Amino acid sequence: MNCSTGRTGTGTAAAQARRWCVLVRLLWWAGICSVVPGAAGEPSYFFQYWSTDEGLPQSSVSAVVQTRDGYLWLGTYGGLVRFDGVRFVAFDAGNTSGLASSRVTALYEDAEGRMWIGHENGSATMYEAGRFRPVPLPESWGTGKVLAIVGDERNRVWLVDEEGTMYGVADRGRLVPASGSGRGLIAVARTVSGEVWIARNGRLSVLRNGRLEVETFGDAPEAGFVQGICGSRRGGLWVSRNGRLGRWTAWGWAEERGEAPWGAHGVPVMLEMQDGTVVGGTTEAGLFLVPPDGAPVHFTRTNGLPQDWIRSLCEDHEGNLWVGVGSAGLVAVRAAQVQTPAPPDRWQGRPVLSVLYGRDGALWMGTEGAGLYRWHQGRWEHFGSESGLANPFVWSLAEDGAGRLWVGTWGGGVFVRNSEGRFERPPGLDELTVPVLALLPGRHGEMWLGTGDGLVRYDAGRVEWYGRAEGLQSPDVRAVLESPDGTVWFGMSGGGLGRLRDGKVRQWRRKDGLPSDYVQALWQDDPGTLWLGTAGEGLVRFMGERFDPVGPRQGLPNGVICHMTSDGRGWVWLSTFGGLIRVAKAELDRVAGGGPGPVSAVVYGKGEGMPTLECSGGLQPAGCRTPDGRLWFATSKGLVGVDPAQQKINRQPPPVVIEEVRLNGQSWARQPFAATEPVRIPAGRHRLEFRFTGLSFTVPEKVRFRFRLEGVDREWTEGGTERSAVYQYLPPGEYVFRVTACNNDGIWNPVGARVSFRVEPFIWQTWWFRMLAVLTGAGAVGGGVAAAARVRMRRKLERLERQQALERERARIAKDMHDELGASLTRITLLSQTARSELDDPALVAPVLDRIFDTARELTRALDEIVWAVNPRHDTLDSLATYLGRFAQEFLAAARIRCRLDVPVDLPAWPVTAEVRHNLFLAFKEALNNAVKHAAPGEVRIRLETGSDGFVLQVEDDGRGFEPAPAGDPGAGVARRGGHGLDNMRQRLEDIGGRCEIRSAPGQGTTVVFTVPRARHSG
Repeated sequence: MNCSTGRTGTGTAAAQARRWCVLVRLLWWAGICSVVPGAAGEPSYFFQYWSTDEGLPQSSVSAVVQTRDGYLWLGTYGGLVRFDGVRFVAFDAGNTSGLASSRVTALYEDAEGRMWIGHENGSATMYEAGRFRPVPLPESWGTGKVLAIVGDERNRVWLVDEEGTMYGVADRGRLVPASGSGRGLIAVARTVSGEVWIARNGRLSVLRNGRLEVETFGDAPEAGFVQGICGSRRGGLWVSRNGRLGRWTAWGWAEERGEAPWGAHGVPVMLEMQDGTVVGGTTEAGLFLVPPDGAPVHFTRTNGLPQDWIRSLCEDHEGNLWVGVGSAGLVAVRAAQVQTPAPPDRWQGRPVLSVLYGRDGALWMGTEGAGLYRWHQGRWEHFGSESGLANPFVWSLAEDGAGRLWVGTWGGGVFVRNSEGRFERPPGLDELTVPVLALLPGRHGEMWLGTGDGLVRYDAGRVEWYGRAEGLQSPDVRAVLESPDGTVWFGMSGGGLGRLRDGKVRQWRRKDGLPSDYVQALWQDDPGTLWLGTAGEGLVRFMGERFDPVGPRQGLPNGVICHMTSDGRGWVWLSTFGGLIRVAKAELDRVAGGGPGPVSAVVYGKGEGMPTLECSGGLQPAGCRTPDGRLWFATSKGLVGVDPAQQKINRQPPPVVIEEVRLNGQSWARQPFAATEPVRIPAGRHRLEFRFTGLSFTVPEKVRFRFRLEGVDREWTEGGTERSAVYQYLPPGEYVFRVTACNNDGIWNPVGARVSFRVEPFIWQTWWFRMLAVLTGAGAVGGGVAAAARVRMRRKLERLERQQALERERARIAKDMHDELGASLTRITLLSQTARSELDDPALVAPVLDRIFDTARELTRALDEIVWAVNPRHDTLDSLATYLGRFAQEFLAAARIRCRLDVPVDLPAWPVTAEVRHNLFLAFKEALNNAVKHAAPGEVRIRLETGSDGFVLQVEDDGRGFEPAPAGDPGAGVARRGGHGLDNMRQRLEDIGGRCEIRSAPGQGTTVVFTVPRARHSG
């Protein structure tokens, strides 16, 4: 890791020794040509930005440092920020005890792994082992904010203020470096040997043994002006002096980079990257990259940076450059894995649909609405209507055997470029208006056209169609390929795969085993096997009349294949709707042959410099390979090029950190965790969550994890890109949670991270309690034997009681049938005899027949009541309530009395025995019968209520009422109601353990309340 922060003022150097370089600088600025990122053969870079919108507490990033644990730490005026590539964690004076101030201006990690934090008010804070504490400093040690913090060769820490004053924290020494004639330029650097260098207003000094010495470079002290400095990995110091850049060592100038590209500007922040590139940041001219070989690269707000003011620089362990930019936040500058050349008009904002390599070394690009482009040796040309290309929607391209360019358009037919550079329609295709979606030059000079209406063979004005007339279904041809034996294969959007051989056409679709009817790319490998690219189902290998899929189900990252080609190095490249995919050909064959998935592939997305993930497809050619080995692909945001020979693998395994253990959604323990003492989790059922991270910044969104909880998981669990793992319940015991991660290129950390923890047991889960329980259980065995004998005796008695209850029930049923059915049948017999004797007189027979009908109906009802009472299906409270309600409605309706029911919708699932139901029904029936016969009511209300100990059934009428007699006294109540009905109701309720209450008064109606205890009917 290499980082740099610094400061410069608005004034330029005034020393006379520098004035000679002003004219040189002007000439240099007039002649230099800034590198356009993405140009062929030149370095390509891309940017990623973070500001308050992405989670930064404040957008002025004054310092950046990567600590040895892998985190990036950012100093801002809104607090200190820890960054893992995905998440920001902010620490400020309000939420962090021990942090001296929220306005952070300098960061430094010393040799012991402690992080020093400098603040704008001149104070400092130390971060060690997860804790912050203020650093004791005298109030007047400097003039203001801490500009830089650095450690010397003895690892003594020095603070530097914005005027260049140095303060030694250990010995409390104060040093003032010599100043040059400039103003407001302070830069600090540390070499690999531990020497501390400071440039103050153009004059350079070195700290040795606690003393400052002025460096003159062997010249007179006034002969040079130092614009910026940084340490070199190979020893010594990079110095920008008098407009030149060189590496200074104890033996003099060891390396020269020539004219510095930043000219006369001060360079307060500089660093040397791992590849030897020197990076310089200015306050008003942007960012400069000076590689060991090749032209320098300059970035400003016009070509990538949000602002031209560079506050801080840092290179992480993987070689990514981090830049604090003015008040615009944090910027990551990365070397792209892909190239993105573009014409000056940036394709007019239109997608590139097709790309073709010509024999003359030029690339041709067709666009959706912006016409045709040609790129050759860095020069761009555009062709549109002025060149005869009447339709600007260029969907397909091809070059025939004569070197003529063919252009297929959407709705405008096909065009051929003549020797004069103009486009004209070929003879025989003058009237063609269907979209031309694919073009392929044939082996014998013909041209194959894929159109929306089928396949077309064109040869010297002769046109042959293969479409619906030849039996093709949905002949929307998107791709055409000719195999060495002359067979022509074509893919169709909706029509699957087609083959033309010996003038005969054959078609394969889903019903024939093809995974998708949408085939939009074709490729034939060296052995001659045909591969299909589909729109949704990925790749399909067609071999031996069998279709073998390699798609998303087999682990292919994306299923929409736009183009496919081999790079000649054993890799197959696919352009898709999810970026570019690189996969080994052997891997494709393995999975297509039935090998276990998932398929191993590398995806090139925005993290590798792709302008978009969406490549263009369904048109031919959507990509090409040039003789130098480069691969070119059309995308919805321009042209993308890849050099397979220059692809770099990120071999840095990401450091893995377990950040936090959360319990039931709340933070329980945070890193750093104690190495010897496990995290203790209280007893009980808990939701345990582990939050972790993998510190790879190249493509952080592609960092993948796998984890394992020892004692629970037998195998590693693939966690994907999720940075947490959850366990819902763990029994008491000792556990170890392990997690590891891989970077964007699949390089795994072999060690990972771990945290030990212990789930505490409840008292009954402890070993001594279990031992006591065993002893107690052994002592209870003897008592258990006796209890078992008692249980057997009790069960025997219960069986006898059930048998007796069954006998009683049988006797009751026999009695009911004798009383009810026997009496009714006898009555019907007598009435039938009477009717028979009076058959001659219809007037006398009719009343008798009516009585026979009524008696039969009563007999049917009585039989229904008996069946209901004995049917075990009705042994529930719900069934009882339903039957009583229906009976009451029918009974009262016959008497022309209104019936109102008040029964809960949801009744508890209580069992009710046949005995209870029978007695309660008869009592209920008696109550209704009394109300109809004696009360003359207009309405009867029936209410059922449940409680914890039973239920209450209440029958209330609004009739004439009466003066009830005490229970058991036949007095007035019996006289009024007739018979012994009231006493019978009470007796029936007492037989089932309940009670019957009767409340009435003359003129106020009558209320009969049946209370049935749950204990008896629930068993």
